[in-house]
Amino acid sequence: MFGSVHLPLGEVISALFGQEVSETTRLIVIESRLPRAITASLAGSGLAICGLLMQRFFQNPLAGPSVLGITSGASLGVALVVLLTGGALAAVGIVFGAFFGSMVVLLIILLFALRVQRPVTLLIFGLMVGYMVSAAVILLQFGSSKEALRSFVFWGMGSFSDMQWSEITVLSVVVIAGFFWAFSLARKLDLWSLGESYARSMGLNHRQFRIGVLLLTGIITSIVTAYCGPIAFIGLAVPHLARGFWKSGKHTVLIPAVAISGMIIGLGCDLIARLPGAEGALPLNAVTSFMGAPVVIAIILKGRRVF
Repeated sequence: MFGSVHLPLGEVISALFGQEVSETTRLIVIESRLPRAITASLAGSGLAICGLLMQRFFQNPLAGPSVLGITSGASLGVALVVLLTGGALAAVGIVFGAFFGSMVVLLIILLFALRVQRPVTLLIFGLMVGYMVSAAVILLQFGSSKEALRSFVFWGMGSFSDMQWSEITVLSVVVIAGFFWAFSLARKLDLWSLGESYARSMGLNHRQFRIGVLLLTGIITSIVTAYCGPIAFIGLAVPHLARGFWKSGKHTVLIPAVAISGMIIGLGCDLIARLPGAEGALPLNAVTSFMGAPVVIAIILKGRRVF
């Protein structure tokens, strides 16, 4: 209903169910707002699941999908595509660059994960990789043209818009499959939350579990970042909101709860970004940061009571 053009609820329902409406209304609802709403739901859900996995795996309430440097890898891929070509390549080139860059960083993280035992060591390594990749992006920005730099900055603001149905299909398959994959890890995550030593004593295959969590998180994060840009704070804040609302530590409850909460928050952020009557959309990352930052501050103030 909401956006630069306000539509009555009746017209929206008629357009969604194929009833007779004006061509303008049909284009707005079916070709613009419906794809954006589905993208916001899928991206919010996927990032929230990744945030839960990272926070549980690293036993760190401030861990998120970007903690391993995968988002920075996507940024580097886009920077190479946009800044070195002067912004001449189409959106498909940006998506490919983001996915390729994130996959390269994910491969580096997985190879390092095979050589280290402690999750905190892997966490530090991921952060350092992210910093190095970000430094490379800054160097590329320094020598780029104004037009290319503008395109890159707009991509970095994040957006749920301009998604084609073929791209939504890919995103939905990855996020839905990722949800069931994460749900299959629920019992292992419960064991892991009681301590690494206890989990091993109960028969948990430490290496297999680690690779599975990292691979799942990396794939979902890379796909969402490739299509929507680096979305901030949803993966970090939503798991805490879901824990507080559902008040459960079991991952058979938390994973669906986080997925639903991520859908709601994703849609809510997109709605706020497109305030009724606004001529243009607000930067999505500005909205998610305003909503997510207070949650992180509350986590810091609570300290040990978070878990």
